[in-house]
Amino acid sequence: MNRPPSPERRERGQVLVVFALALVVIVAMVGLVLDGGSTYAQRRDMQNVADAAAMAGAYAYTNTYVTSPGTAPNAAFVAAESIATANGYTNGVNGVTISVTIGSLNGATTVQVDLGKPHQNSFAGVMGMSSWGVATTATAETGAPNSATGAMPVIFNQNSVTNSTSNQTFGEPGTGTEDVPQTPTTFNWTVYCTANGNPCNGDSNTVDNLINGSGTNTTVNLKELIGPLNAGSHTTLFSDLAAHVGQDLAVAIVNNDGAMVGWAMFHLTGSVGGSTKQISGYFVSPTNNSALSITNNGGNGTSQFGTYTVRLVN
Repeated sequence: MNRPPSPERRERGQVLVVFALALVVIVAMVGLVLDGGSTYAQRRDMQNVADAAAMAGAYAYTNTYVTSPGTAPNAAFVAAESIATANGYTNGVNGVTISVTIGSLNGATTVQVDLGKPHQNSFAGVMGMSSWGVATTATAETGAPNSATGAMPVIFNQNSVTNSTSNQTFGEPGTGTEDVPQTPTTFNWTVYCTANGNPCNGDSNTVDNLINGSGTNTTVNLKELIGPLNAGSHTTLFSDLAAHVGQDLAVAIVNNDGAMVGWAMFHLTGSVGGSTKQISGYFVSPTNNSALSITNNGGNGTSQFGTYTVRLVN
């Protein structure tokens, strides 16, 4: 005659079931911890690669745009994918996907890189999750700056800017109302002030404070209506500006009406304030100068003055 299992045997059977279930849960938790940590490390590596690829694409776009605008997008694609491949992420290999998108933001060109690759799980595979997707994105912007912080109180006519590194000499405009530089060989002072859209004339003391303070401590953008200082400035301005000889200065470029049309970097080589008041130097073409930036609603910069900004925006 069959006897019913004893209470002790039933308890042992229940313990085995509970242990088996707990073991599955433990394995799943271990899998999530180990595979999750490995996934995080992979994603961090992918983000670094996406960042580098986006920056490479943005630099390639800018460098190519100068000489061949129509081929700039393709140059960005090639550069971005090349950096990703060099770092172990080749499009179509081991499930890797790379997408490069050219767009625009704040008047600048953007290069967005989307990078994806499945993470091959170890322990989590027991739970039926042999892999899960990992994706990162990075966007870099490139373009002519529309804003400046630390701009020196000097304005040049747009026809003054050349790509030549030969030294040039600039004098003040004529006396009277001709306070806007009209020729390639003239410049003037400004205090970057605005007066509700009306002309804004500064004084020499304010200009001098800007010179001695190494430029503005606020951000000035191309949409602002600045007014130059009338010609006939004090000799002190020239002697104080001479303290910056040998430096690259962020300066405003204006049209014949005095409206700002861009920013440039001017390498100052001399400043003389005697009977003949003049400054000398030449324009340089740096990328990512710390004084220049692209800001939202700051107006449209132009690359014709040789300055560019390339940076990650996410």
